[in-house]
Amino acid sequence: MHELPIIKSIYKSVITKAEGAGAKKVKRVVIEVGILRDFIPELVQKYWDFISPGSIAEGSVIELRELDASAACGRCGKEYAITKENIGNPQCPVCGYRRGRLISGSELRLVGIEIEKQEKK
Repeated sequence: MHELPIIKSIYKSVITKAEGAGAKKVKRVVIEVGILRDFIPELVQKYWDFISPGSIAEGSVIELRELDASAACGRCGKEYAITKENIGNPQCPVCGYRRGRLISGSELRLVGIEIEKQEKK
């Protein structure tokens, strides 16, 4: 359920940017989401469809791009991947240390809007 306020915020940004670019219609919205972010893709499009009727974004498609996660070892500093499989017990592949600093994987950002422009008169 936490997706709805986030989608509302993204929606406001999309509308502002699209209108500023002279959009007649928003066709597609691209969002990058880190794999560690608790985000349910099916709900994102459903909520978007719930809030967009009557606007230039009505009928547009949300494209989610999943971003990998990584951490830096707390002992040796080596950067390593965190996957959905090892998230509960990640360890450094060099020294085996089990504590690290998260570098990436929890991002959530709007990266693109595909629009149909209004015809110039």
